[in-house]
Amino acid sequence: MSSALVLGDRGSGLTTFVGLLYTAQVRLGIDAADEFRFHAEREAIRQLEAIYGEIGAGRFPSRDADWEDRPLSFVFGYRQGKIRGLGRHDGAEGNGFDTVELQFSSLLTGTVVEARDHNAVFDAALRRSLRSQIVIPLLDASTLSPEPNGGPESPVARQDRTLAGTLDLLGKFRATEPDRHARRLYPLFVVTKTDTLQLETLRRLDAPSGLPEEWNPEARRALGVRLLRTYFPETAAFLEARRRASGVTVAPPDWYFSRLSTEGSGRELRIQRRSRVPVGGWEPVYSFEEYRALIESLGRISHRLPLIPAA
Repeated sequence: MSSALVLGDRGSGLTTFVGLLYTAQVRLGIDAADEFRFHAEREAIRQLEAIYGEIGAGRFPSRDADWEDRPLSFVFGYRQGKIRGLGRHDGAEGNGFDTVELQFSSLLTGTVVEARDHNAVFDAALRRSLRSQIVIPLLDASTLSPEPNGGPESPVARQDRTLAGTLDLLGKFRATEPDRHARRLYPLFVVTKTDTLQLETLRRLDAPSGLPEEWNPEARRALGVRLLRTYFPETAAFLEARRRASGVTVAPPDWYFSRLSTEGSGRELRIQRRSRVPVGGWEPVYSFEEYRALIESLGRISHRLPLIPAA
């Protein structure tokens, strides 16, 4: 089993991200059943269905996902040869599908650094999260104002410090692994709420025109570099360092931009939906292709990682 750690501040859209990730899996499982399958344990499905139902009804999730103490486990199955770089892994179905098992856990960005600064003893759940080689930081686009220099105590500056500190600690934790293949971090940045980005902010970042799913890989990577250097300089410095005291290697980040269309309904902001004809039902209007690409990246990376026994 491989593991992924999702990092986000309160209000960064973490639960909505989980819901959209599940929504994309459901859609892939219906639209591309001959190419993609997924499975999750009953308790995970119960949590996910509750979030999925709210989003499908046009409402934002009313409660946070409870997946810090009970991580969500998915088994992704891909038709052999459909996803480049993916080969047979643990639990291969033997019927033409390659499978990987991926366990998600989540942390608020300040939790690990706060525990470190107070010399706290890491509990079993936190230690399990720190074993993750795949790290998914969520960057809330609604906090990115046109003028980035908000001072050292601005919300974005504080998030930058805690995120850089968390990534550094994760790197030091990975560096103790005896397997050299385990001494590597794979960051996959997800910029949430990209539909809230102000035009001036997009101009400052020299963002490409069109929707995020239309941007080519070079354009999105360049935008990611500019975004980090402009708003998250400490995190950028950690990722761009040629040598680190821990000796851990950090892969070049991949970037995904999550967009969820909304509409006003009285005093309530609701999620726009579209009919899933001829399948039936409704789904939110969101950046499906971004989530599809993220799922495929998770599959490819997970296949290359040393397996972590289930806790």
